Amino acid sequence: MKKIAVIGTGLSALSLAYHLPTLDITFFEKSWRPGGRISTRRHENYIFDHGAHYLKEDNGIIGFNEFLHKINATKILNGEFCANIQNQLPIEKKQIIVGQNGMESIPLEFHKYLRYPTNLSTQINKIETINQEYYLHTEDQEYGPFDFIFCCIPFEQSKNLLNKFIDFDVLSVPNFDSIWTIMVALDKRLGSPFQFGYHMTPEISFLMNQNFKHEFFSDECWVVNMRAEWTKEYYNIENYVLEDYVIDQLKKTFQSDAKAVFKKSHRWKYAYAKKSLNELDSKNFIESIDHRLYALGDWCHGPSMQDAWLSGKKLAKHFSELRVQL
Repeated sequence: MKKIAVIGTGLSALSLAYHLPTLDITFFEKSWRPGGRISTRRHENYIFDHGAHYLKEDNGIIGFNEFLHKINATKILNGEFCANIQNQLPIEKKQIIVGQNGMESIPLEFHKYLRYPTNLSTQINKIETINQEYYLHTEDQEYGPFDFIFCCIPFEQSKNLLNKFIDFDVLSVPNFDSIWTIMVALDKRLGSPFQFGYHMTPEISFLMNQNFKHEFFSDECWVVNMRAEWTKEYYNIENYVLEDYVIDQLKKTFQSDAKAVFKKSHRWKYAYAKKSLNELDSKNFIESIDHRLYALGDWCHGPSMQDAWLSGKKLAKHFSELRVQL
């Protein structure tokens, strides 16, 4: 059986492995846990979904929500939603899908379902080939040989690993937005009439209450996303300055005297695929001439979880058809 290395354990990698026929697959993940940017931060009794926030109940991708429900990774919530807080648009009821125990439940349960061996905390920094077989290298260890390698990681990281084997100069570069995300716990309720919404201020694009998702902590917890344009301008802002600014904006907006009992911020460098590879070059993935090395990710189709699922599914279909032809 052919040996396959999958670098990364984000949703595109998991989708690829799920849609491929049964093969000898090994995952390699630089983090201590699977999931990529679908991330949940835990601090004492607090839980913050500070990567992906939720899924729409109807996302237009056949089979995705159904699969997540089948593996008990998700649950359905009803929340109060405001499409534009600054312009005081009417609050509406909205049904969403979230992780059973934080959004990280989605990749964690998915990964557990696949049951493929995984090397966590393993940063691959070089790929070499000997006699048409491929080897992966960390700073002090070699893995292989492998017949095929799939890099399911951000575009720039894939390029660094694969530029000896693929001519990236003939490809367009996907365009990414970075996003600052702030996590805040307050000692009393803000008094917000909604649980989540967009466009709170010219600087803040989205915020979501975490209590109605997780329900078991007494302090009020929020996750706030800054606008991409603002993040670009203030990319190197000090974390504590940003956190204090956001807390002040929350208190002003809701006319609250609540005090922050926890604050944390995280900058997502590749948060949003503004222009995908498919939009730029009409490609669903990148492959080497010998059809043995591949690069893919949500950046192939778009910024959402369903785009990552679709990326893995399309490459798995291509790879399966190619193996039949070979």
